[in-house]
Amino acid sequence: MPPTPRGGIFNKKSLVCNTDQAFFIKRFVYLIMKTAIKSSLVLALLILCGSLKAQTPKLIDEHFKALIAHDVKSIAAGYSDDAQVLSPNWEGTKVGCAGITEVYNRYFSSTPDLVYKVVNVINAGGNVVVEYTSGGTLSNPEAGTPGYMKGKKYMLNYCAVFTIKNGKIVRESDYFDQVAFLKQVGFF
Repeated sequence: MPPTPRGGIFNKKSLVCNTDQAFFIKRFVYLIMKTAIKSSLVLALLILCGSLKAQTPKLIDEHFKALIAHDVKSIAAGYSDDAQVLSPNWEGTKVGCAGITEVYNRYFSSTPDLVYKVVNVINAGGNVVVEYTSGGTLSNPEAGTPGYMKGKKYMLNYCAVFTIKNGKIVRESDYFDQVAFLKQVGFF
């Protein structure tokens, strides 16, 4: 049997560890314990995140209930006076309750049967990420919208990132596939 590096783990004659071997064994055990502790901490964090994920803030629950009900006043009430809302649906930032009211009055007017369905919620403390679907029939297109889009049905996947402070939404960033919308309403 060929010799192993540093004479093997044990001295073959006496089965006693030499100093180098003892150090190696201690270091090996230390690394295993360190890895086990890190793994336990990661597992604990994953469990904690999983339980946070299940706890949708009441404000976000109320927000989506108001969206489903097309209750613009209740939707706007969930935002701070200086809230910023960004979306590919418009240029720039909508600000405060007035901006929110304008947006949702537009949405509910152009698509009176607009529906929302929450798919996933991730609560990360002051930030909440919501994946949802939304769609309906473009019954009353806004001025400047091509006539062929009228009456077209659409259903889109959205992702919204909400920042919450003092029980109000202070920032919302919405994301969706604009090309998918344009395909569904006949642009392509």
